[in-house]
Amino acid sequence: MGRAFGLALGFALGLLATGCGSRCKDVAAVRTKLTTRTGAPNRGADVQVTIPLARANALIAELLQQQPLTVPLEVPDLGPVQITTHPLTATVREVKLLPGAPGRVRFAVRLDIDDPDEQVTSISAIAEIEPVLTRETGAAQLSIGIGPENVLSLKPELGPDATAKLGGAVSRWMPSKLKDKLPQPLVDAAARKLGGHLTGAAWTVLQKTLLVRLGDLTRLRLRLPDVPVARVDLHSATAPDVLVVDLMSDLPIRGGLAPVGTMPAEITVRIAGSAAAELANWAIDQRLAPQWYTRSLKPSPNGEFRPRFDYLPGRSHPIKVYAFQERGGCSYFRVGVNAKVALRKGELIVTATDRDLEASKANPAIEAAAWVKYFLTGAIDRSKHVAAHTQLTIGGRTLLTEVVSAELAHDELAFGLQFTAGPQPAATALNGSGTSRPSAGSSGGIKNSSR
Repeated sequence: MGRAFGLALGFALGLLATGCGSRCKDVAAVRTKLTTRTGAPNRGADVQVTIPLARANALIAELLQQQPLTVPLEVPDLGPVQITTHPLTATVREVKLLPGAPGRVRFAVRLDIDDPDEQVTSISAIAEIEPVLTRETGAAQLSIGIGPENVLSLKPELGPDATAKLGGAVSRWMPSKLKDKLPQPLVDAAARKLGGHLTGAAWTVLQKTLLVRLGDLTRLRLRLPDVPVARVDLHSATAPDVLVVDLMSDLPIRGGLAPVGTMPAEITVRIAGSAAAELANWAIDQRLAPQWYTRSLKPSPNGEFRPRFDYLPGRSHPIKVYAFQERGGCSYFRVGVNAKVALRKGELIVTATDRDLEASKANPAIEAAAWVKYFLTGAIDRSKHVAAHTQLTIGGRTLLTEVVSAELAHDELAFGLQFTAGPQPAATALNGSGTSRPSAGSSGGIKNSSR
Protein backbone atom coordinates (compact mmCIF):
# COMPACT_ATOMS: atom_id res chain seq x y z
CA MET A 1 0.00 0.00 0.00
CA GLY A 2 2.82 2.42 0.96
CA ARG A 3 4.70 1.92 -2.34
CA ALA A 4 1.54 2.37 -4.43
CA PHE A 5 0.72 5.49 -2.43
CA GLY A 6 4.18 6.89 -3.09
CA LEU A 7 4.08 6.18 -6.85
CA ALA A 8 0.67 7.75 -7.18
CA LEU A 9 1.81 10.75 -5.23
CA GLY A 10 4.94 11.10 -7.36
CA PHE A 11 2.83 11.10 -10.52
CA ALA A 12 0.48 13.70 -9.05
CA LEU A 13 3.32 15.92 -7.96
CA GLY A 14 4.91 15.69 -11.41
CA LEU A 15 1.74 17.06 -12.97
CA LEU A 16 1.88 20.01 -10.63
CA ALA A 17 5.26 21.21 -11.91
CA THR A 18 4.82 24.92 -12.72
CA GLY A 19 6.73 28.14 -12.40
CA CYS A 20 8.46 28.67 -9.09
CA GLY A 21 7.49 32.29 -8.37
CA SER A 22 3.81 31.87 -7.52
CA ARG A 23 4.47 28.52 -5.91
CA CYS A 24 7.04 30.05 -3.53
CA LYS A 25 4.49 32.64 -2.41
CA ASP A 26 1.87 29.97 -1.86
CA VAL A 27 4.26 27.76 0.12
CA ALA A 28 5.40 30.70 2.25
CA ALA A 29 1.79 31.68 2.96
CA VAL A 30 0.91 28.17 4.12
CA ARG A 31 3.93 27.97 6.40
CA THR A 32 3.36 31.45 7.83
CA LYS A 33 -0.26 30.66 8.62
CA LEU A 34 0.74 27.41 10.30
CA THR A 35 3.59 28.82 12.39
CA THR A 36 2.13 32.16 13.52
CA ARG A 37 -1.27 31.11 14.86
CA THR A 38 -2.07 31.22 18.58
CA GLY A 39 -3.45 28.56 20.87
CA ALA A 40 -7.12 28.08 21.60
CA PRO A 41 -8.27 30.03 24.68
CA ASN A 42 -9.99 28.34 27.64
CA ARG A 43 -8.90 24.90 26.52
CA GLY A 44 -8.35 21.96 28.83
CA ALA A 45 -4.93 20.96 30.12
CA ASP A 46 -2.25 20.38 27.51
CA VAL A 47 -0.57 17.66 29.58
CA GLN A 48 -1.90 15.93 32.68
CA VAL A 49 -0.12 13.77 35.25
CA THR A 50 -2.25 11.63 37.56
CA ILE A 51 -0.81 9.90 40.63
CA PRO A 52 -3.05 7.47 42.53
CA LEU A 53 -2.56 8.30 46.20
CA ALA A 54 -2.56 4.62 47.11
CA ARG A 55 0.67 4.21 45.13
CA ALA A 56 2.36 7.14 46.84
CA ASN A 57 1.13 6.03 50.28
CA ALA A 58 2.53 2.54 49.78
CA LEU A 59 5.95 4.04 49.02
CA ILE A 60 5.76 6.30 52.07
CA ALA A 61 4.80 3.35 54.29
CA GLU A 62 7.81 1.43 52.97
CA LEU A 63 10.13 4.30 53.84
CA LEU A 64 8.69 4.58 57.36
CA GLN A 65 9.19 0.89 57.87
CA GLN A 66 12.80 1.11 56.74
CA GLN A 67 13.51 4.29 58.70
CA PRO A 68 11.26 4.41 61.79
CA LEU A 69 11.10 7.85 63.40
CA THR A 70 11.09 7.98 67.22
CA VAL A 71 11.97 10.74 69.70
CA PRO A 72 11.78 10.97 73.51
CA LEU A 73 9.27 13.19 75.30
CA GLU A 74 9.38 14.79 78.71
CA VAL A 75 6.45 14.24 81.07
CA PRO A 76 5.25 17.13 83.26
CA ASP A 77 4.43 17.00 86.93
CA LEU A 78 0.98 15.39 87.16
CA GLY A 79 0.36 16.37 90.80
CA PRO A 80 -1.20 17.10 93.25
CA VAL A 81 -0.47 13.44 93.92
CA GLN A 82 3.15 12.35 93.58
CA ILE A 83 3.37 10.04 90.53
CA THR A 84 6.55 8.44 89.27
CA THR A 85 6.31 8.99 85.54
CA HIS A 86 8.06 6.76 83.02
CA PRO A 87 9.98 7.85 79.91
CA LEU A 88 7.71 8.46 76.92
CA THR A 89 8.54 8.16 73.25
CA ALA A 90 6.69 9.42 70.17
CA THR A 91 6.83 7.21 67.09
CA VAL A 92 5.41 7.96 63.63
CA ARG A 93 3.12 5.05 62.79
CA GLU A 94 1.38 6.24 59.65
CA VAL A 95 1.47 9.01 57.07
CA LYS A 96 -1.07 9.15 54.27
CA LEU A 97 -1.73 11.54 51.42
CA LEU A 98 -5.41 12.51 51.17
CA PRO A 99 -7.42 14.52 48.63
CA GLY A 100 -7.47 18.23 49.43
CA ALA A 101 -9.03 21.45 48.25
CA PRO A 102 -8.03 22.78 44.81
CA GLY A 103 -4.37 23.68 44.84
CA ARG A 104 -3.72 21.74 48.04
CA VAL A 105 -3.19 18.24 49.35
CA ARG A 106 -3.45 16.78 52.82
CA PHE A 107 -1.21 14.60 54.93
CA ALA A 108 -2.81 12.50 57.67
CA VAL A 109 -0.25 11.77 60.38
CA ARG A 110 -0.61 9.33 63.30
CA LEU A 111 1.87 9.15 66.17
CA ASP A 112 1.97 6.57 68.96
CA ILE A 113 2.93 7.76 72.44
CA ASP A 114 4.38 4.86 74.44
CA ASP A 115 5.95 4.17 77.80
CA PRO A 116 8.36 1.27 78.17
CA ASP A 117 5.49 -1.17 78.73
CA GLU A 118 2.67 -0.24 76.36
CA GLN A 119 0.93 2.47 74.39
CA VAL A 120 -0.16 5.50 76.37
CA THR A 121 -2.24 7.09 73.59
CA SER A 122 -2.09 8.12 69.96
CA ILE A 123 -2.11 11.56 68.34
CA SER A 124 -3.56 12.26 64.91
CA ALA A 125 -3.17 15.41 62.83
CA ILE A 126 -4.18 16.60 59.37
CA ALA A 127 -1.63 18.78 57.61
CA GLU A 128 -3.03 21.05 54.88
CA ILE A 129 -0.27 21.47 52.30
CA GLU A 130 0.21 23.97 49.50
CA PRO A 131 2.73 22.49 47.03
CA VAL A 132 5.67 24.62 45.97
CA LEU A 133 6.57 24.95 42.28
CA THR A 134 10.22 25.53 41.47
CA ARG A 135 12.04 25.92 38.15
CA GLU A 136 15.68 25.09 37.57
CA THR A 137 17.44 25.16 34.20
CA GLY A 138 14.09 24.99 32.42
CA ALA A 139 12.73 22.05 34.43
CA ALA A 140 9.65 22.44 36.63
CA GLN A 141 9.22 20.54 39.89
CA LEU A 142 6.45 20.31 42.47
CA SER A 143 7.49 19.83 46.08
CA ILE A 144 4.82 18.38 48.38
CA GLY A 145 5.67 17.82 52.02
CA ILE A 146 5.21 18.70 55.66
CA GLY A 147 7.34 21.72 56.40
CA PRO A 148 7.10 25.19 57.94
CA GLU A 149 7.27 26.79 54.50
CA ASN A 150 4.04 25.23 53.22
CA VAL A 151 1.96 23.79 56.10
CA LEU A 152 -1.22 25.85 56.30
CA SER A 153 -2.75 24.05 59.29
CA LEU A 154 -1.74 21.19 61.59
CA LYS A 155 -4.00 20.56 64.60
CA PRO A 156 -3.40 17.51 66.82
CA GLU A 157 -6.15 15.33 68.23
CA LEU A 158 -5.92 12.50 70.74
CA GLY A 159 -7.21 9.09 69.75
CA PRO A 160 -10.84 8.13 70.48
CA ASP A 161 -9.83 5.91 73.43
CA ALA A 162 -7.43 8.48 74.89
CA THR A 163 -9.34 9.03 78.13
CA ALA A 164 -9.22 5.37 79.11
CA LYS A 165 -5.61 4.87 77.99
CA LEU A 166 -4.29 8.01 79.67
CA GLY A 167 -6.08 7.08 82.87
CA GLY A 168 -4.62 3.59 82.66
CA ALA A 169 -1.12 5.00 82.23
CA VAL A 170 -1.52 7.28 85.24
CA SER A 171 -2.69 4.30 87.31
CA ARG A 172 0.28 2.19 86.20
CA TRP A 173 2.70 4.91 87.23
CA MET A 174 1.27 5.25 90.77
CA PRO A 175 2.98 3.63 93.71
CA SER A 176 1.26 0.36 94.57
CA LYS A 177 0.20 1.59 97.99
CA LEU A 178 -1.78 4.48 96.42
CA LYS A 179 -3.57 2.70 93.58
CA ASP A 180 -6.57 1.65 95.65
CA LYS A 181 -6.68 4.75 97.81
CA LEU A 182 -6.48 7.63 95.33
CA PRO A 183 -9.92 9.08 94.42
CA GLN A 184 -10.86 8.63 90.75
CA PRO A 185 -11.37 12.39 90.17
CA LEU A 186 -7.67 12.92 90.95
CA VAL A 187 -6.70 10.16 88.50
CA ASP A 188 -8.93 11.76 85.84
CA ALA A 189 -7.41 15.19 86.51
CA ALA A 190 -3.89 13.80 86.09
CA ALA A 191 -4.93 12.09 82.86
CA ARG A 192 -6.39 15.34 81.50
CA LYS A 193 -3.21 17.17 82.41
CA LEU A 194 -1.15 14.58 80.56
CA GLY A 195 -3.41 14.81 77.52
CA GLY A 196 -3.19 18.59 77.48
CA HIS A 197 0.59 18.38 77.68
CA LEU A 198 0.79 15.96 74.73
CA THR A 199 -1.33 18.21 72.49
CA GLY A 200 0.26 21.40 73.82
CA ALA A 201 3.87 21.79 74.95
CA ALA A 202 4.92 18.30 73.80
CA TRP A 203 3.29 18.86 70.39
CA THR A 204 5.26 22.09 69.98
CA VAL A 205 8.45 20.12 70.61
CA LEU A 206 7.34 17.41 68.16
CA GLN A 207 6.73 19.97 65.42
CA LYS A 208 10.31 21.20 65.77
CA THR A 209 11.88 17.77 65.96
CA LEU A 210 10.00 14.70 64.78
CA LEU A 211 7.77 16.41 62.23
CA VAL A 212 10.68 18.25 60.63
CA ARG A 213 12.43 14.94 60.06
CA LEU A 214 9.13 13.42 58.93
CA GLY A 215 8.84 16.17 56.34
CA ASP A 216 12.28 15.31 55.00
CA LEU A 217 11.55 11.59 54.92
CA THR A 218 8.15 11.75 53.22
CA ARG A 219 8.54 14.82 50.99
CA LEU A 220 7.41 14.16 47.43
CA ARG A 221 9.17 15.89 44.58
CA LEU A 222 7.47 15.50 41.23
CA ARG A 223 9.61 16.52 38.28
CA LEU A 224 7.11 17.52 35.64
CA PRO A 225 7.26 16.42 31.99
CA ASP A 226 9.76 18.26 29.81
CA VAL A 227 7.43 20.82 28.27
CA PRO A 228 7.47 24.64 28.20
CA VAL A 229 5.24 25.06 31.26
CA ALA A 230 3.34 28.33 31.56
CA ARG A 231 0.99 27.32 34.40
CA VAL A 232 0.46 24.37 36.72
CA ASP A 233 -2.87 23.58 38.34
CA LEU A 234 -3.27 20.91 41.00
CA HIS A 235 -6.41 19.26 42.31
CA SER A 236 -7.62 15.96 43.70
CA ALA A 237 -10.14 13.43 42.48
CA THR A 238 -11.79 10.58 44.34
CA ALA A 239 -12.84 6.98 43.63
CA PRO A 240 -9.99 6.30 43.33
CA ASP A 241 -8.17 9.02 45.25
CA VAL A 242 -5.87 10.64 42.71
CA LEU A 243 -3.60 13.66 42.65
CA VAL A 244 -4.08 15.46 39.33
CA VAL A 245 -1.47 17.87 37.96
CA ASP A 246 -2.56 19.88 34.92
CA LEU A 247 0.09 21.58 32.80
CA MET A 248 -0.62 24.46 30.45
CA SER A 249 1.98 25.59 27.95
CA ASP A 250 2.35 28.69 25.81
CA LEU A 251 2.44 26.65 22.61
CA PRO A 252 -0.24 27.25 19.91
CA ILE A 253 -2.32 24.21 20.91
CA ARG A 254 -5.70 23.89 19.23
CA GLY A 255 -7.48 21.85 21.89
CA GLY A 256 -6.63 20.50 25.34
CA LEU A 257 -7.58 17.34 27.18
CA ALA A 258 -11.21 16.50 27.75
CA PRO A 259 -12.37 15.57 31.28
CA VAL A 260 -12.39 11.86 32.05
CA GLY A 261 -15.19 10.04 33.81
CA THR A 262 -12.98 7.65 35.78
CA MET A 263 -9.45 8.42 36.82
CA PRO A 264 -6.84 5.77 35.99
CA ALA A 265 -5.69 3.44 38.75
CA GLU A 266 -2.09 3.68 37.52
CA ILE A 267 0.31 6.61 37.25
CA THR A 268 -0.52 8.16 33.89
CA VAL A 269 0.64 11.00 31.65
CA ARG A 270 -1.99 12.23 29.17
CA ILE A 271 -1.00 14.51 26.31
CA ALA A 272 -3.56 16.23 24.09
CA GLY A 273 -3.13 15.31 20.43
CA SER A 274 -2.53 18.93 19.47
CA ALA A 275 -0.04 19.25 22.34
CA ALA A 276 1.88 16.22 21.04
CA ALA A 277 2.11 17.83 17.60
CA GLU A 278 3.25 21.17 18.99
CA LEU A 279 5.77 19.52 21.30
CA ALA A 280 7.33 17.90 18.24
CA ASN A 281 7.46 21.30 16.52
CA TRP A 282 8.92 22.85 19.67
CA ALA A 283 11.64 20.18 19.83
CA ILE A 284 12.60 20.96 16.22
CA ASP A 285 12.58 24.72 16.79
CA GLN A 286 14.68 24.34 19.98
CA ARG A 287 17.16 22.09 18.15
CA LEU A 288 16.26 19.18 20.38
CA ALA A 289 15.54 17.35 17.13
CA PRO A 290 17.06 17.85 13.67
CA GLN A 291 15.69 20.91 11.86
CA TRP A 292 16.70 20.16 8.27
CA TYR A 293 16.41 17.01 6.16
CA THR A 294 17.39 15.92 2.71
CA ARG A 295 14.83 14.58 0.26
CA SER A 296 15.87 11.05 1.32
CA LEU A 297 15.05 11.84 4.99
CA LYS A 298 18.64 12.16 6.11
CA PRO A 299 19.09 14.83 8.83
CA SER A 300 21.53 17.39 7.53
CA PRO A 301 22.28 21.07 8.27
CA ASN A 302 22.38 21.53 4.50
CA GLY A 303 19.07 19.78 3.90
CA GLU A 304 16.31 21.37 1.85
CA PHE A 305 13.25 20.35 3.85
CA ARG A 306 11.77 21.21 7.23
CA PRO A 307 8.92 19.19 8.74
CA ARG A 308 5.93 20.54 10.64
CA PHE A 309 3.05 18.92 12.49
CA ASP A 310 -0.51 19.88 13.28
CA TYR A 311 -3.42 18.12 14.95
CA LEU A 312 -7.06 18.94 14.30
CA PRO A 313 -9.24 17.29 16.97
CA GLY A 314 -12.37 15.55 15.79
CA ARG A 315 -11.27 15.22 12.14
CA SER A 316 -11.26 11.96 10.18
CA HIS A 317 -7.50 12.37 9.64
CA PRO A 318 -6.54 14.52 12.63
CA ILE A 319 -2.75 14.19 12.41
CA LYS A 320 -1.25 16.49 9.78
CA VAL A 321 2.29 15.92 8.51
CA TYR A 322 3.83 18.76 6.48
CA ALA A 323 7.08 18.86 4.55
CA PHE A 324 8.27 22.31 3.40
CA GLN A 325 11.08 22.70 0.88
CA GLU A 326 12.74 25.97 1.84
CA ARG A 327 16.05 25.60 0.00
CA GLY A 328 16.82 24.82 -3.63
CA GLY A 329 13.20 25.28 -4.65
CA CYS A 330 9.72 25.86 -3.27
CA SER A 331 7.34 23.04 -2.48
CA TYR A 332 5.28 21.47 0.24
CA PHE A 333 2.77 18.74 0.90
CA ARG A 334 0.35 17.94 3.69
CA VAL A 335 -0.84 14.44 4.48
CA GLY A 336 -3.65 13.69 6.92
CA VAL A 337 -3.13 10.55 8.97
CA ASN A 338 -4.93 8.17 11.29
CA ALA A 339 -2.60 6.20 13.53
CA LYS A 340 -2.39 3.57 16.23
CA VAL A 341 0.13 3.46 19.04
CA ALA A 342 1.17 0.50 21.16
CA LEU A 343 4.01 -0.57 23.40
CA ARG A 344 5.40 -4.07 22.89
CA LYS A 345 8.21 -5.34 25.08
CA GLY A 346 9.25 -1.76 25.79
CA GLU A 347 9.29 -0.77 22.10
CA LEU A 348 6.97 1.96 20.85
CA ILE A 349 5.02 0.80 17.79
CA VAL A 350 3.45 3.53 15.63
CA THR A 351 1.26 2.51 12.71
CA ALA A 352 -0.30 4.86 10.15
CA THR A 353 -3.60 3.11 9.49
CA ASP A 354 -4.86 5.54 6.86
CA ARG A 355 -3.32 8.40 4.85
CA ASP A 356 -4.75 11.07 2.62
CA LEU A 357 -2.80 13.57 0.51
CA GLU A 358 -4.73 16.74 1.34
CA ALA A 359 -2.70 19.54 -0.24
CA SER A 360 0.48 20.05 -2.23
CA LYS A 361 2.47 22.64 -4.12
CA ALA A 362 5.41 20.66 -5.29
CA ASN A 363 7.89 20.19 -8.08
CA PRO A 364 10.05 17.29 -6.79
CA ALA A 365 8.47 13.87 -6.51
CA ILE A 366 8.72 13.35 -2.76
CA GLU A 367 8.04 9.95 -1.24
CA ALA A 368 5.31 11.22 1.07
CA ALA A 369 4.52 7.83 2.60
CA ALA A 370 8.08 7.51 3.89
CA TRP A 371 8.02 11.02 5.32
CA VAL A 372 4.74 10.33 7.09
CA LYS A 373 6.09 7.18 8.72
CA TYR A 374 9.40 8.75 9.66
CA PHE A 375 8.07 11.94 11.21
CA LEU A 376 4.91 10.51 12.73
CA THR A 377 6.96 7.95 14.60
CA GLY A 378 9.43 10.63 15.68
CA ALA A 379 6.68 12.93 16.98
CA ILE A 380 5.00 10.24 19.05
CA ASP A 381 8.34 8.94 20.30
CA ARG A 382 9.06 12.50 21.44
CA SER A 383 5.83 12.39 23.46
CA LYS A 384 6.94 9.12 25.03
CA HIS A 385 10.18 10.79 26.12
CA VAL A 386 8.14 13.68 27.54
CA ALA A 387 6.15 11.21 29.64
CA ALA A 388 9.24 9.28 30.73
CA HIS A 389 10.81 12.56 31.90
CA THR A 390 8.25 12.57 34.74
CA GLN A 391 10.10 11.63 37.89
CA LEU A 392 9.03 11.05 41.49
CA THR A 393 11.34 11.45 44.47
CA ILE A 394 10.20 10.49 47.98
CA GLY A 395 12.37 11.23 50.97
CA GLY A 396 15.51 11.63 48.91
CA ARG A 397 14.97 8.39 47.01
CA THR A 398 14.49 8.95 43.30
CA LEU A 399 12.22 6.35 41.76
CA LEU A 400 13.10 4.95 38.38
CA THR A 401 10.53 5.69 35.67
CA GLU A 402 9.48 3.19 33.04
CA VAL A 403 6.80 3.67 30.40
CA VAL A 404 4.73 0.47 30.45
CA SER A 405 1.78 1.32 28.18
CA ALA A 406 0.88 3.67 25.34
CA GLU A 407 -2.36 4.48 23.55
CA LEU A 408 -3.61 7.02 21.02
CA ALA A 409 -7.37 7.47 21.27
CA HIS A 410 -9.99 10.20 21.73
CA ASP A 411 -7.60 12.91 20.49
CA GLU A 412 -4.99 12.19 23.17
CA LEU A 413 -1.91 10.14 23.88
CA ALA A 414 -1.90 8.27 27.19
CA PHE A 415 1.22 6.72 28.70
CA GLY A 416 1.14 4.48 31.76
CA LEU A 417 4.16 4.78 34.05
CA GLN A 418 5.68 2.44 36.57
CA PHE A 419 7.95 3.69 39.33
CA THR A 420 10.45 1.39 40.99
CA ALA A 421 12.63 2.20 43.98
CA GLY A 422 16.09 3.56 43.31
CA PRO A 423 19.06 3.48 45.72
CA GLN A 424 18.09 3.93 49.36
CA PRO A 425 19.31 7.17 50.97
CA ALA A 426 21.67 6.94 53.92
CA ALA A 427 19.86 6.47 57.23
CA THR A 428 19.99 9.21 59.88
CA ALA A 429 19.03 9.33 63.52
CA LEU A 430 17.43 11.95 65.74
CA ASN A 431 19.03 12.90 69.00
CA GLY A 432 17.10 14.29 71.90
CA SER A 433 17.21 17.85 70.54
CA GLY A 434 15.70 16.79 67.24
CA THR A 435 18.77 17.38 65.10
CA SER A 436 19.85 14.60 62.79
CA ARG A 437 23.12 12.69 62.89
CA PRO A 438 24.52 9.66 61.02
CA SER A 439 23.09 6.39 62.27
CA ALA A 440 26.28 4.49 63.13
CA GLY A 441 26.12 0.80 62.49
CA SER A 442 22.60 1.00 61.09
CA SER A 443 21.51 0.02 57.62
CA GLY A 444 17.96 1.25 57.75
CA GLY A 445 16.43 2.44 61.04
CA ILE A 446 16.60 5.62 63.06
CA LYS A 447 18.00 4.63 66.46
CA ASN A 448 16.93 6.17 69.74
CA SER A 449 18.57 5.26 73.01
CA SER A 450 15.33 5.53 75.00
CA ARG A 451 13.52 2.83 73.02
